[in-house]
Amino acid sequence: MEHKEILSHLTADLSQIVYSITMETILTALVKRLGDEALTLTVEDLNSACEEVKAAIDHNLDVREFIDEGLDAWEITRNL
Repeated sequence: MEHKEILSHLTADLSQIVYSITMETILTALVKRLGDEALTLTVEDLNSACEEVKAAIDHNLDVREFIDEGLDAWEITRNL
């Protein structure tokens, strides 16, 4: 079987999010960083901050190493 066929057999819905950073997470970080000054931020400021965080994550995070590490641990415990 090819990889796509195996994936189709395992699940029809591959859209489940394992971990996500939400706007609430970003807002919490902004409030911690800016304190009361965060109350002066505009919607444009918030959207811009969100876009910059997304860009930084996309640029810096290669999740393959973490996926391999997690699967290694899973495989060890599965075979105990």
